[in-house]
Amino acid sequence: MLLKTDAVVLKQKKFGERDAVITLFSKKLGKIQGVAKGFKRIKGKYSVGTQPFCYGEFVLFKGKDLYQVSQVDLKQSFYKLREDVIKLTYASYILELTESIITEGQTNNRLFDLLVEYLHIFSNMNKEYETLTKAYELKLLMYSGYKPEINRCVSCGSTGNEEIKFSAREGGLLCRNCLGIDPYSMKISSVTINVMKYLMHTDLTQISKLKIKPNVLKELEKIVKHYIQTHIDKNQFKSLQFLEAIK
Repeated sequence: MLLKTDAVVLKQKKFGERDAVITLFSKKLGKIQGVAKGFKRIKGKYSVGTQPFCYGEFVLFKGKDLYQVSQVDLKQSFYKLREDVIKLTYASYILELTESIITEGQTNNRLFDLLVEYLHIFSNMNKEYETLTKAYELKLLMYSGYKPEINRCVSCGSTGNEEIKFSAREGGLLCRNCLGIDPYSMKISSVTINVMKYLMHTDLTQISKLKIKPNVLKELEKIVKHYIQTHIDKNQFKSLQFLEAIK
């Protein structure tokens, strides 16, 4: 049975001498794996369309174990991502992060549309990479059921703003009366909390124009990184390690 769906290529792995297994984030099927037979011999859109980052309409045939890629109508290759190593590494991290949080066969259309939008905007940027990436991370958490509680104390519900800390383990803010619940909770400023709210609920086009103060961005990066490591079943991202090494 043939199936047609929009998809983004998250990963490509050599399979035999001439074939490749690609991991797709598809709109109709969620995360799936497909075999692109003879991908090295095929010229034009089909060959390009099976590389990471590529977004297109895929025609798939359901095999016994894996899907087989019958055709690719490439919509966007996001080639500009490959023109700068820093930009490429950020984008590679986003693919790696997305692949780690989505599950086989489970759709997430909001996250799918977000990924395509991120790749489109990010490929045309030449600065403020961290800001857009942090926005994607927070929106990904929100669309995947891991949204941190940043409006009130996650323990008692208090909305006071004195001596607040952030607990990745508990899933959000802790007021001063509840700090003992997590001795490893992290310091967070009211400015950083407001930035997190903005990044969660504002579209990426607007966020791409935003410049966050370095000290706020540093605190935000520390908090979000720890939160992701706590709630996603993956502690190390190769692309993120490489990014930290070259920055």
